[in-house]
Amino acid sequence: MTFTRCRAPISFPYTINGTNLCPIVTNVCDLGFTFTPSLCPRAHLDNITCKALKVLGFIKRIASEFKLSNSLKAIYCALDRPIVEYGSVVWDPQTAEACKQLERVQRRFLSFVKYNFNITCEPHDYTPVLRFLQLSTLSDRRYQYNLSFLRKLLSGSIDSPSLLALINIKIPIRHTRNSASFHITHCSTNYLKNEPLSRMMKIANENPSFFF
Repeated sequence: MTFTRCRAPISFPYTINGTNLCPIVTNVCDLGFTFTPSLCPRAHLDNITCKALKVLGFIKRIASEFKLSNSLKAIYCALDRPIVEYGSVVWDPQTAEACKQLERVQRRFLSFVKYNFNITCEPHDYTPVLRFLQLSTLSDRRYQYNLSFLRKLLSGSIDSPSLLALINIKIPIRHTRNSASFHITHCSTNYLKNEPLSRMMKIANENPSFFF
C-alpha cells in the first residue's frame, strides 16, 4: 500500500528474484484501525459502525427481558460503546454525516431502552432516555477524550516529544482580551485545519477551564 493524497498515485510492484511480494491492497487493518491509501477515516468508520450494530443486535436479543436499567446500561457500555470509541483521538470525524453515522448506534440502543421502559419522549428526540440512563452523546465523549489527551500530553503522562513539539503555547507580549491558551498557525487547507492535534488545541481554546 502506498500512502498518498495524490489522485493518481504511482503503483510499483515490489519483487524478490522476479516474484511479487504481495498484491497491492486498498485497505489494511492494523492495531484495530482500518488504513486506506489516503488515510481517510471513512473506511474505519464504516467498519466500526457495522461491527457495533451487530453487537447491539446481540445485546437486544439477550437483554429483551431485562427489567433493570443499570444492567442494560452496563452491558451496552461494556460491549458496544468501546467499539465506536477506540482510538477516537486519531479518527475523530470532521463531518456532520460521519458524526450522525456513529450516533446512529447509540440512538438505536436508546430506542430499545425507550421501548423496554416505556419512556415518553418526542419523535427522534432521545434526550429523556439519555437523562434516564445518565449517558452523554458520543460526540460529547469524544470532545472530552480530546481534552484529556491534550492535558496528559502537556503534563507528561503521555511521552511523545514529537507531538509535544507541535503544540504552540501562546505567550502574549502584552495584556489582551484574547484568553486563548494556544497559538494555532494558519492552515492553507482544510486537511491541515482538521488535523487531530490542531482540533484539540482549538477545543482547549474554547474551554476556559482546560488547565484547571
